[in-house]
Amino acid sequence: MEVPSVSSAAESQVSLSTDTRLPTIISESALTTAPAGEALDSVSTRTEEEKHLGFHIKYTLPPDDKSQRGPRFLRHVVFSVYRRLFTIVWLANFSAFIYLILTSEDINTRLFNIATGASANLFVATAVRQDYIINLLFETCVRIPLSTPLRVRWTIAKIYEFGGLHSGAATCAVLWLIYLAAYLTIIAAAGQYKNTRVIGMAYIIVLLFLTIVIFAMPFVRRRVHNAFERTHRFAGWSTAAVFWALIIVLASDRGHQSGQSIPQVLSKTPSFYLILVNSIHAILPWTPKYRLRKLRCVPEALSSRCVRLHFKADIDEFYTVRISDSPLSEWHSFACFQDRTPKDGMTNSVIVAKAGDWTSKTILRPRDYYWTRGQPTRGVLYTSLMFRKIVVVTTGSGIGPCLNLLGLTTKKRPECRVLWCTPFPEETYGKEIMNTVLDCDKNAVIWDTKKQGRPDMLGMTWQLYKESGAEAVYVISNPANTKMIVYGMESRGVPAFGPVFDS
Repeated sequence: MEVPSVSSAAESQVSLSTDTRLPTIISESALTTAPAGEALDSVSTRTEEEKHLGFHIKYTLPPDDKSQRGPRFLRHVVFSVYRRLFTIVWLANFSAFIYLILTSEDINTRLFNIATGASANLFVATAVRQDYIINLLFETCVRIPLSTPLRVRWTIAKIYEFGGLHSGAATCAVLWLIYLAAYLTIIAAAGQYKNTRVIGMAYIIVLLFLTIVIFAMPFVRRRVHNAFERTHRFAGWSTAAVFWALIIVLASDRGHQSGQSIPQVLSKTPSFYLILVNSIHAILPWTPKYRLRKLRCVPEALSSRCVRLHFKADIDEFYTVRISDSPLSEWHSFACFQDRTPKDGMTNSVIVAKAGDWTSKTILRPRDYYWTRGQPTRGVLYTSLMFRKIVVVTTGSGIGPCLNLLGLTTKKRPECRVLWCTPFPEETYGKEIMNTVLDCDKNAVIWDTKKQGRPDMLGMTWQLYKESGAEAVYVISNPANTKMIVYGMESRGVPAFGPVFDS
């Protein structure tokens, strides 16, 4: 069983180039604007500077209210939708644990109940990352009418933070397994349990899952992403195999006591059905029928830092695909958009910008084929269809996912204002992409950071939001920019959305 990533966001929905000249704001104090007096002076200076650069800030960003900084931070950061979902899962598990303590009478019953608690959480953690579940969640949410109150649409559009369910369930599964190993050790020391195979398998599973969780920690994952992906895959498969053996041995012990066969015991065991479904979920994406496919690719070099890969995939708008040149090694997710002018029979493209070893290799030596796995999944920008007017804010290669939205006709998408900050936009990404942006928003703000310097992205976003009368803001950027802009807008009462690492 390949255990999906213990998460943030969307696994990363897109591959983004990080422009170090853009603001990198990570703390609560940095996520807010300067005090009122300083803010006005700063805005005044920036206004004059940006007026000469072709962008005049008419609506200044409201100054920060220090007295509300703590409550805002709690609401929009500490108690984000992701963390709320995570907490709900933990509370549900705590209730189940109390019930187990109060109701389990004999040793075998308790062992089966602990195994059920662990396998139930593994089922949730795995199921919520399945392609068809993700698509079902997005499709259900996007179908709410535009007449629904904005506050309700704001909340529902946070569906992309479902990763809180995944990480909450995965960490709870580890705790159940640790409890299983500890309980087995205690009763074995007391002479009440003698099956050393079960004890050994319990410890092996715990070690495998701890390895998965450690490599999934954001600060570890960022540094050794390939190791994270391989431990998730191979340790996950190993865990599934050992878990199967554990369930069968426990069923054998119980069968000896009750005079039942192993199949009879398994047929009454919830863990058997849960791990069976998990195993099916693990196998399906690797079967040809379920779309493990080798696709012909036509690379188009856009610049020394960016390549566009064209595929014949026949994929609709707002989908993300996983591609790889070595299926057992590593996979990378990219937003896939439809080609406006198909090349050599190709239908879709992804933009790969330099952001690491794999992307650098792909830009220098693109292949004429790549593998895709599983079904394409909906991305965060699909929820933009829940609003009448929006502002799209992006940096660098984040423009790739946005093309799904910007390339649609006005009948299919909300009204859009666009802010795109990147060095040498046309030279890097080509005239076709520039035209797609300008066709969507003829007054799009395309900020060349090489020529115009570092922009006040939060102030410019506020300006576009106010002058357009938008209902929401969507941010596709690096984690620091996304956090800064989403927090800056939401703390001022504006619906804002943006995947950060693993939403």
